[in-house]
Amino acid sequence: MFGERQVVLDEDDVREDPFAKERGKLKLAPGEVPMMTYVELGMQVTTIEVPAMADVKVWHNLIYQLQAASGVVVLRGLGHSGWDKDIYMYMSELWAEICEVVEARPSFIINVAKGDVRSMQCTLAALADVSLATPDASFGFPEAKLGGLPGVTAYALRKRVSDDDVSRLITTGDTIDAREAQRIGLVDFVGDVEVEVARLIYRHCQPKVTKVMYKPDCEKAWKQQEEQQQSKG
Repeated sequence: MFGERQVVLDEDDVREDPFAKERGKLKLAPGEVPMMTYVELGMQVTTIEVPAMADVKVWHNLIYQLQAASGVVVLRGLGHSGWDKDIYMYMSELWAEICEVVEARPSFIINVAKGDVRSMQCTLAALADVSLATPDASFGFPEAKLGGLPGVTAYALRKRVSDDDVSRLITTGDTIDAREAQRIGLVDFVGDVEVEVARLIYRHCQPKVTKVMYKPDCEKAWKQQEEQQQSKG
């Protein structure tokens, strides 16, 4: 994915000489080849901070941001969520919609987990294409002991975690550290998350350069180079 890519077009690949109109204007030395360069812009980067607790407008805004985002999306959970029976059903529906949007959008999602990650915030790690965590991060579903865990959480976790581990997490309410989360598949990387985010953005968001050449020109240039070498010999 890094650097330039070269494409040599054969005569069977094109209907006519791609350089026919400009060939007369080109000043090429022996062994040089006409070339077209295409630059494809890298992915856009969108960073979204996801609060653990917020009012309805904030959650609707989050859904809108996910719908509008393209390219690389970096999710950063903020704060700690708590059990609230009054908004249980409503939040379940909201997170179900968030899952639908994430699955429908062609985005590359990076989740950054720091500190104590609890309840629905763990769903972000499960939905991400790449899940990062700091060494001091921990994950858990304390509301599972109250029987208040939305079904969408188990659905999201199964994208990364085995059924046995999902069952353990959502029935016992046990807390696991970052290394255990990595072992069961909820986390991909444990360490300096900011450096890893920078590396992933560099990898996926740098422009891609493609240089296109015509095979008859290449063959002619190779022949000229051989003749030059033979004349020097």
